[in-house]
Amino acid sequence: MNFKVANDLLDLASSLIEGKFFYIGKFENNTFTFMKVLDNGMVVNVNDGDTINISESYCQQIFRDREPVIISNTDTHACTKKLDLTKIYNIQSYVGVPIFYQDGELYGTICAIDNEKSKFDQKEADVLSRFANLYTNVVELERKAKIDELTSLYNRRFLYESFDSICKHGALVLFDLDGFKEVNDHFGHEVGDSVLKEVGKRMKDFLGNNGLAVRLGGDEFVIVLPDVTENSEIEIKASSLLKILSDWEDYDYNIRITVSIGISLFPRDGLEVSTLLKNADIAMYHAKKSGKNTFQFFNTI
Repeated sequence: MNFKVANDLLDLASSLIEGKFFYIGKFENNTFTFMKVLDNGMVVNVNDGDTINISESYCQQIFRDREPVIISNTDTHACTKKLDLTKIYNIQSYVGVPIFYQDGELYGTICAIDNEKSKFDQKEADVLSRFANLYTNVVELERKAKIDELTSLYNRRFLYESFDSICKHGALVLFDLDGFKEVNDHFGHEVGDSVLKEVGKRMKDFLGNNGLAVRLGGDEFVIVLPDVTENSEIEIKASSLLKILSDWEDYDYNIRITVSIGISLFPRDGLEVSTLLKNADIAMYHAKKSGKNTFQFFNTI
């Protein structure tokens, strides 16, 4: 996230709205992360990057209804009267509006809170909505820089730029689709693209919040499994991935696709992402030589 832009927007909001605490937050699965906060004397113990469950957040109603919310008395409002934050920080008023990506997907919120009741009305919501529209352009540019447009997975650039910050130990799982060229040749690239999208969806479902899914390009993909270093655990995950990505019986088209997987562990097989990818690619080559639809560890070649 562009923290300077976020900070500037909150400064501008603070100059136009009488509130004691402002923040921009992001929804992800069932969590809410405070991406940037601005405290004007309310002394709320929340910092940039802090994450809470959506059910504990003042923004839960926006997550559900995707519309601006104005709360004049948090002690009587159904969503906030039972929240610990209300009592701990004596929050009395809240105004929040949703931030969307350009395709309509919900990104998060921009909000203000205060210790006085009835502090905010529609005027403040309208101001925040204008800032939310501006911020949409920021998050959309950042999204395009790191997200593969076809599959909505992370892209190669993001993997290279962010790998060092993901974790220090884990597994890098590289695979491509056996039989994908035949799908393109027989059914055309439109069907090929739909297959790639389906692979991306299955990867996301497979990982949940427990890893990073990347499309390197073409039909080549990467999964990063942070803090997973035991061969036995990785073998279980690799076997599951083989099964998930080789089952096309109920697909719209009669296709035969399997995957060949190469696995490198870090830091054992390398520290740099380029080294890990090279070693995983060597392992994937051996998986293909072994008959495809299987996996191979780099260190056992």
